[in-house]
Amino acid sequence: MHRTNNCSSKAYAMSNPSLHSKEAKQQHEQKRQFAVDQKFAHTSSEHDETSIPEDNVKKNVELSKGSILYVSLVAVALSLFLAALDVMIVSTIIEEVAKQLGSYSEIGWLFTGYSLPNALLVLIWGRIATPIGFKATMLFAIVIFEIGSLISALASSMNMLIGGRVIAGIGGCGIQSLSFVIGSTLVEESKRGMLIAILSSSFAIASVVGPFLGGVFTSSVTWRWCFYINLPIGGLAFFLFVLFYNPGLHTFRETMKNIPRIPSQFVKVVRKVAHHSLKVKNFNKSNSWKKLFIELVFMYDVIELVLCSAGFTSILLAFTFGGNRYAWNSTSIIILFIVGIILVISAIIYDFFVFPKFNLVKATPSYQPLMLWRNIKKPGVFTVNIALFLLCAGYISQFTYIVQYFQLIYNDSAWKAAVHLITCVISTVITAIVCGVITDKTRQIKPIIVISSILGVVGAGLLTLLNNNASSSAHIGLLILPGIAFGGLAQSSMLASQIQLDKESPTIKSDFVSITTFNTFCKALGQALGGVVSNTVFSAAVMTKVTRSNIKLPGGNTVNNLVVYRQTNFDGSHSELGHIVSESLTDVFYMALGFYTLSFIFAIFASNKKISAKPKQVKDDVESGEDLEGIMTH
Repeated sequence: MHRTNNCSSKAYAMSNPSLHSKEAKQQHEQKRQFAVDQKFAHTSSEHDETSIPEDNVKKNVELSKGSILYVSLVAVALSLFLAALDVMIVSTIIEEVAKQLGSYSEIGWLFTGYSLPNALLVLIWGRIATPIGFKATMLFAIVIFEIGSLISALASSMNMLIGGRVIAGIGGCGIQSLSFVIGSTLVEESKRGMLIAILSSSFAIASVVGPFLGGVFTSSVTWRWCFYINLPIGGLAFFLFVLFYNPGLHTFRETMKNIPRIPSQFVKVVRKVAHHSLKVKNFNKSNSWKKLFIELVFMYDVIELVLCSAGFTSILLAFTFGGNRYAWNSTSIIILFIVGIILVISAIIYDFFVFPKFNLVKATPSYQPLMLWRNIKKPGVFTVNIALFLLCAGYISQFTYIVQYFQLIYNDSAWKAAVHLITCVISTVITAIVCGVITDKTRQIKPIIVISSILGVVGAGLLTLLNNNASSSAHIGLLILPGIAFGGLAQSSMLASQIQLDKESPTIKSDFVSITTFNTFCKALGQALGGVVSNTVFSAAVMTKVTRSNIKLPGGNTVNNLVVYRQTNFDGSHSELGHIVSESLTDVFYMALGFYTLSFIFAIFASNKKISAKPKQVKDDVESGEDLEGIMTH
């Protein structure tokens, strides 16, 4: 009926040119002004900012341009740099921390304490951001990260330091996952390859700056500055997000006018967070507690979170204590492994098969498991993310013990050992940018994934040649290929996952957040696993070789005593201890080779799907008013 009337109006206007020139034009101007008014009202402080669509996933919406876009990207990149810096900066402080606080056998938890919550909570951060808003959630994550950094800087024991790392990891996982989600919504799909390359480069630059700063601080000031440095950087990122990331505001002028409204917006966000957290006003009523319980179980999937967290923690604790505090065949270690594996399997079964069966879930579309089987089961999603998980486990093992190589074999200072990582990271940065350009031009992803995996296997194999007889050229050349592999796969795996989604699906927004955070989950979990397992392999190998050589270390044959003795009684790279350390590091590099090989096997099954072509720019048609719906909907 509406369409018939519309056609009649057009016919009448064509038969009366004067009416068309006057009334039609006036009518369109009124509609256009109404649309603009609606847009302004939608972005005003009177409207809850968290209800503004914060993505361009499902439909074409007006995106920020010019200086606002660039400053928003800087805020996202700086936040990601902050989180990535904390991963890499500890690689050069291991010996000094072990010397001051002891417990070298637990030193792997400097990585895992940060990476494990980074992996386990990354999925729930995306869930929190959906109702509360990306901006408020990102700011909250930065605050938590800063608190953890301050605790780490003030740590007086290894347990306190690890606790600070865990808190920082909770905030860091929110920063990392939301950085890629927010970044991906700032540009159209055809440009996401370049954007992800830029964000990956930010991560890679932190990989250079992190170890270098860690080395300088440890050698010249104190290792505690490795965590103090996060405070001003985090403060700057927080400030940029507060001022410039405002979904719905697209120009610098609108952003400046919005500044006086920030306090009132902040109050509204706090109220929304409180309301969403509590859901009810009076907790003295039993039904109120029941509502809260239902929200936690079905909205945030806490059962899966608890099972998964407890399971992975048990497995990693088994790797940490096995061969150190307890024998590998001891009851404690066996129980940790069995319980951990059972809990992880239970979490997977619950999320994939049990959770969707509840009647309440079927009746409420917003109730979704943290891991959506309908997304993960897609071959194009599953294969690339498992490949990324395995590659990250190998890469973090190499990255950490390359520093140990120069410190324990050649007795290099922390900053001098960190300098050698520049070769690895520069290749990562260049590869990420080049792959972004190639993806932008060709729309191809799989060739990058496969080639990166092949180069990763070759590079990991060559790195096993890095021993105490290696030349200076080998110290540089052997680090190039691992960097290329990481830069290529980390950049392409996320984009390869995102393009598998159906843009017409009614759940596209939640699916987009879910798939992006799942990619970050796999990356962080790989780093957590690699950090602990590599430490376990090195510790077990070096202690076995020391025992076989009948070497007696002052204070007893422990890894911590070996590190301290090596620092204070260095006797050259070709001494007996030098050979033992070199051979033990080679064992770690062989383990990394295994991870890279498995990663390649999954990578070859990646999807051949291309990214969408750049959409054509649609010209405004004043006479037809075809853009009116888009403006009003926005």
